[in-house]
Amino acid sequence: MNNFQLSMLIVLCLFLTGCEKEVSDQLKGKWQLKTIEESGQLTSVDTVWYNFQSESLFMYQIYHPAVDTFSWLYGYKTQPESNIIYLEFINWTITKEDFLPFTDWKEPARTFTVDKINRKQLVLRGDEKTYIFDRY
Repeated sequence: MNNFQLSMLIVLCLFLTGCEKEVSDQLKGKWQLKTIEESGQLTSVDTVWYNFQSESLFMYQIYHPAVDTFSWLYGYKTQPESNIIYLEFINWTITKEDFLPFTDWKEPARTFTVDKINRKQLVLRGDEKTYIFDRY
């Protein structure tokens, strides 16, 4: 490998590393779920938030209007690829088993593909559903 090829390889590696951090950095903050699309059907949602609080900490928050209260559960976020995030609940405020019925999650861990992310909108896809969030 000559010097030019080596230089181009280094630049490419730096570029790819920068892209991964960019998605992770853009995820940080609070995102309000607005719609879920499944099999062509859109469902409006305004009582669910995903909070990406650091490189690895995640919180799922739900507002229960009938009783005017919130419930939440913490978890971990890992990002095996720049457009893939893996979220896993941990027992904290309530157990995972008690929290899951309030969500559409079947298991305490999910893998999502990041279809779109910018300062205002996040689009995640997983389990044949598309989740559209607005930054809160």
